[in-house]
Amino acid sequence: MLQILRATLQNETIQVYFCWTSFSKDGPTGDSLTISCYQNYSNFAYMFWYQQLPRSGLKLIVSSSTWSQNVYEDGYSEAKFEVKRQNTDYSLMTIKNLTPKDEATYFCAASDHTVGTKLTVMAVAIFSPSKQEIQQKSKATLVCLASGFYPDHLTLVWKVNGVKRTEGVGTDESSTKNGSTYSLTSRLRMPAWEWFNPLNRFECVASFFQNGTTQSINKFIHGDAGE
Repeated sequence: MLQILRATLQNETIQVYFCWTSFSKDGPTGDSLTISCYQNYSNFAYMFWYQQLPRSGLKLIVSSSTWSQNVYEDGYSEAKFEVKRQNTDYSLMTIKNLTPKDEATYFCAASDHTVGTKLTVMAVAIFSPSKQEIQQKSKATLVCLASGFYPDHLTLVWKVNGVKRTEGVGTDESSTKNGSTYSLTSRLRMPAWEWFNPLNRFECVASFFQNGTTQSINKFIHGDAGE
């Protein structure tokens, strides 16, 4: 049995609202079961799902935002708890391959920022192209590395002379976890002649959502004057 109770709890300090529905659901072992959560605060970009096992405290399963991938806590995965964010107000969680161990009370919550964490980017760096690539392929690849951030909510965008560049851009599909923080890499490939122009400005923009707004950290490098 998946027990889902109704209540409303407001924490004024961190602006988190818990909401859950007023009924219980049963699902046969091995089947999947979907539960929904609705909140009516349009500026709350973050939603969270929690599990409370019998005689245990709340455990965060997953956090989601309207603009980034879901972030699962250790011990939980999308293969078991699939969460779909229909829009800002609505979230669905499907619990797959039900077992007796899934018997619990499930809660959802909404917030205008991540709960209990502050997203920080420790460093954004741009690495120059390799001489070997330029000599052998007449191409130049810049690498942008954002590291030391948590949670896993970050996007990287390239700009050339202030204009967003998508051609020749390749960004890792997901962040890499390094201990308690994450890193993300993006590459910008261009003809060598474009790199050998000191008037060209190549900029990497790391953007993240915090305290209800999108914030950015920029790093730039100028083209090489050559020999």
